Amino acid sequence: MKAAVLHRVGEPLVIEEVPVPEIGPDEVLVETHTCGVCRTDLHIQDGLAYVPGLPHIPGHEPAGAIARLGKDVAGLKPGQRVVPHLFVIEADCPYTRTGQHAQAMHLRGILGVTLPGGFAEYFKAPARNLLVLPDSVPSDIGGLTSCAVVTAVHAFRKAGLQANDTAVVLGVGGIGLVLVQLLHASGIRTLAVDRDDASLQQAVLAGAETAMVIETAEAGRHVQNWAGGERGGVDCVFELVGKGATMKAAAGFVRRGGQIIVIGEEAEFPALDTIQIAQKELRLIGSRNGGLQDARDALAFMDQGIIRPVIAVRYPLDQINLALAAVRQGAIRGRAVVTMND
Repeated sequence: MKAAVLHRVGEPLVIEEVPVPEIGPDEVLVETHTCGVCRTDLHIQDGLAYVPGLPHIPGHEPAGAIARLGKDVAGLKPGQRVVPHLFVIEADCPYTRTGQHAQAMHLRGILGVTLPGGFAEYFKAPARNLLVLPDSVPSDIGGLTSCAVVTAVHAFRKAGLQANDTAVVLGVGGIGLVLVQLLHASGIRTLAVDRDDASLQQAVLAGAETAMVIETAEAGRHVQNWAGGERGGVDCVFELVGKGATMKAAAGFVRRGGQIIVIGEEAEFPALDTIQIAQKELRLIGSRNGGLQDARDALAFMDQGIIRPVIAVRYPLDQINLALAAVRQGAIRGRAVVTMND
């Protein structure tokens, strides 16, 4: 089969022929239709945060049709369109038993991150990790469940916001736009912050009440005024960039006793001090991907039209390095998707 393979950290992926994955008795072989492109793919390419064994096939937002079932698999059938939950576990633990699959202690690996993924004509996954796509959800949209959409659903739940609360979404790329849609559907007043005017326009179309360029000199005061003078800021900031400067900005946007949900991952230290955290009684909460129930709910939200991920551009697998370069440059307003057999 054709696949995009990373042979060395820091180098482009190579399109080459590799064997079709062999499946075990509890596994499923899936013919890949599409696979989203994510900043985590850049982290893998750069050797940041995730370092799989090389050579490695990345791609962790795939969707496709079941091609073959292991002998012990029940409840699935060939031809069904499926998407994976990424975290492949060897055994349950206190975290997986409470639905926190991204915190599994007995982790075999993460599909497309430390295990072979979806930048290939076929991928494999345990049957327990696969979710059937609703008929109303196209494959390219459905594949985003595995990372962009489930991450937004999980972060939204961790915040525990109520109708008429206020939130800033700091960074409105693929995940940020999904968060805006969820917040809007839940009656939460939302302000989108980004450095790019086109992205901010998309956020308003997705349901943000207003939008603001982060470089604005009076950004903090503008957020405080929008949230309603006396409170001094918003109830929650969803921080999707992960830079030191954006963490500092988030701390200036949030009210006393408010929370910052940290989703963006970069190798930088937050530029806020413990005095600020303690005296404002801020809550900093990390949020990573999501559990199986988050993924099931993400598909239900897409089926209902509550979540409508924005696909900005599609690339054939042969152009995977162009796709990665576009994501790295921040040139994509929404999500990039790789398609097979174009």
